[in-house]
Amino acid sequence: MMTTRQIKIVPKLIPIFTGKAAVRAAWGGRGSGKTRSFALMAALKGYQFGREGISGTILCARQFQNSLAESSLEEIKRAIEGHDFLKDYYKVGESSIKSIDGRIAFQFSGLDRNIASIKSMGRILLCWVDEAEPVTETAWQTLIPTLREEGEGWHAELWVTWNPLRENAPVEKRFRFSDNEAIKRVEINWSDNPKFPKILNEARLDDLKNRPETYKHIWEGAYLTAVQGAYYQREMLAAEQEGRIGRVARDP
Repeated sequence: MMTTRQIKIVPKLIPIFTGKAAVRAAWGGRGSGKTRSFALMAALKGYQFGREGISGTILCARQFQNSLAESSLEEIKRAIEGHDFLKDYYKVGESSIKSIDGRIAFQFSGLDRNIASIKSMGRILLCWVDEAEPVTETAWQTLIPTLREEGEGWHAELWVTWNPLRENAPVEKRFRFSDNEAIKRVEINWSDNPKFPKILNEARLDDLKNRPETYKHIWEGAYLTAVQGAYYQREMLAAEQEGRIGRVARDP
């Protein structure tokens, strides 16, 4: 008997995860909930594969990842911990996530340093590339052909999330502006998130009032213009010199 499981993601993303697609993509500014929604769906997808007797790897990649602290590991952990049926299915270690039946394993990799090993990685069922704005065209050309697994009623998929920066970035050309009908895509921002945190809204309003030059880029998913970029660099330099830069929670 089939068991029905209920999860909640940002409503605007529901069509992206409905039906068949080769690529599922979402872009936009801070606070949209896209990262947490994709993390939850990746954990769910692994669960579905395993329960159907399908074995393989869920690859979570970024262009730059020097350590697991810079990976999507914590986001996947949080997604699992928030749902009892996922907690019962996965064994979550300090640096690893595997299903208790041994069928599904999560792998976290940086494309800049590990693209050759990813090329030879066996049986990737799903690849989610988060923070994909800086991913190079060479990396895409190498990564996409590795997603070749398929079976009855399914095939390997590529998921892509990013905060826009440059209109001519490879991720924009490949997934936002492509006419490929196998790509499901959407722009999503803070105003689309029904659970947009109050503390983030305070930060948003502060940016709107005091840093209007970069507001649209940070919060509304706009590209960063040359003038905005120069302003942003000055602000970051001043903050660093004044000791106002430290480790912060990553963008949800």
